[in-house]
Amino acid sequence: MKRLISQYLFLILGGAIILLGMVFAGINFLNHNPVNDRVMLRAPGTKEVFLSSGKNNLFYEFDSKQLNLGVLQLKKEEKLNNVSSLVAVKIVKVSDNKEIVLAKDSSMNFTFNDTRGESLYSFEVVEGGDYRVEINPTIELPKAITFSIVGDLANSLLGVFKHAGIVVSMSIPFLLIGWYMYAREARRKKLLTR
Repeated sequence: MKRLISQYLFLILGGAIILLGMVFAGINFLNHNPVNDRVMLRAPGTKEVFLSSGKNNLFYEFDSKQLNLGVLQLKKEEKLNNVSSLVAVKIVKVSDNKEIVLAKDSSMNFTFNDTRGESLYSFEVVEGGDYRVEINPTIELPKAITFSIVGDLANSLLGVFKHAGIVVSMSIPFLLIGWYMYAREARRKKLLTR
């Protein structure tokens, strides 16, 4: 029994470190997910919001329902095409009326329950504070459109991968020692059976 424990102990420890590290990384991301803290906006409209310093994205949100029937998957989206040309967006700091420069950015999207978000713009907030967000349509819209401002989603996801990399690198010595102990014990058993 003692030999069996010594043969597998380091492999079990390495595996436990990886498993616990991944669980903690997942829980940390779920608790600090920027999508949960997004600021909702309606167009047309103006709203004062508090924005923290750092990179932010403005997302266009729409209903996206998916029905999974085994082999058949149905998807229903209530989406307007080319939304960035349908609305004019302006973000101004309340204290000094300084406008933030918006850069077109369609590199990210998210799905949250039955809501899908596609990024339209990214912008950098140098100094946290109160900002006025104005979203005005350039043409007559068939209905009100929902937008949201989300903090640095890409950096949050990168943090999860960084945490996972650290955990895996911490477990490598245990896995190598465990592999060596397992191979040594297997070699010993093979010699005894000859």
